[in-house]
Amino acid sequence: MSRPVRIGVVVLLSLLSFLLLPSVPHAALPAGACIGTDACTGNTGGLQPGACVGDRACLDNSGNINKNACVGSPTSDGEDVCRENEGNVGVSACVERSACLDNSGDIAKNGCQGTFACWNNQGDVGEGACHGPDACLGNTGRVSGGSCDGGGACTANSGQIAKDSCHGLNACLFNTGTIARLACHGAERVCQGRDGPVAEGACIGLEACHDSGPHPIGKGACIGTRACKNNPGPIPAFTCVGEPAFPGAPGVCEVVPPPTCLTDSCVP
Repeated sequence: MSRPVRIGVVVLLSLLSFLLLPSVPHAALPAGACIGTDACTGNTGGLQPGACVGDRACLDNSGNINKNACVGSPTSDGEDVCRENEGNVGVSACVERSACLDNSGDIAKNGCQGTFACWNNQGDVGEGACHGPDACLGNTGRVSGGSCDGGGACTANSGQIAKDSCHGLNACLFNTGTIARLACHGAERVCQGRDGPVAEGACIGLEACHDSGPHPIGKGACIGTRACKNNPGPIPAFTCVGEPAFPGAPGVCEVVPPPTCLTDSCVP
């Protein structure tokens, strides 16, 4: 057999041996993970058992998803729950539809629970934080454990939120200030639009510090319905405590803005 023919035979046999190699199956998915249409399509992150349950739950995700994270709940499915997520997600975090859609922050255990809870969130979220619809939607600040509890509690917040703060509907919506621990608790809008720092245990009550700032609020100050609403501060510690004199009256340190002139003829 001539040398060129021998070379050709060797090349052909090498090619055939490559093509006929037994196929190696892809690594098995963790138990109970990636359930739903396109649940893990394009995923490049690590997965633990029970993760990514719902249509497109972890579509194009690049973060590491821990056990039972990125799933639905008895009242809401897991559709898009961690779609395009880039952060690491802790155990049982990111629960309900679109909870961590397009999130880029790291989410600790039990964080971000509720529809759109951390959609487009960019800050790190502590254990058990950001509970409720839109709770930390668009947030860019660091949220410590147990904080931002309630619908819209920290939507579009850019301040640093300490532990167990910002509880209630829209509690720290649009806040830009630093919120100390156990501050900003109220039924609704307690620190909404707040610009300055809030000390420990301050701003407790319905709209207690709504649209206040930019100067600081001291420890234990502004306790009561609308206690410091619209007040630019500074507010010394343990002052501005109490309820309005009668229903509908201004809060104890509330600043009531002048009436708005609605016609050309009125004088502001």
